[in-house]
Amino acid sequence: MEARLFAPAEGKTTTVANSATATAAVVLPYDCDMVVLTNSSTTATTFVRVTYYGSASDTMTGTAPTATTDYPIPPNQQVRRYVAPGMHKVIRTIASAADGNIYITPGNGV
Repeated sequence: MEARLFAPAEGKTTTVANSATATAAVVLPYDCDMVVLTNSSTTATTFVRVTYYGSASDTMTGTAPTATTDYPIPPNQQVRRYVAPGMHKVIRTIASAADGNIYITPGNGV
């Protein structure tokens, strides 16, 4: 198995303000297989959900579904999450408080 460093999709980082209500969807590149999530909040946990769609013409916008039972990103932390390459996908967030931002950086690698 070949290990590759994370290669970000240059210029594709999206900043989303943490909110206690579900935020709008951020479209991830079709060919990315990894997303790095950085929570800048000192107090709020951000929860993320990746949703996959069959085609680009499917509705990939809007605020639902996201819940506080989704994947948590603790305050002041960064995680890497695998996402399926070759699929249409979006990421949505919700936070425990409206504090800080979540930075969403798609790319490829480990």
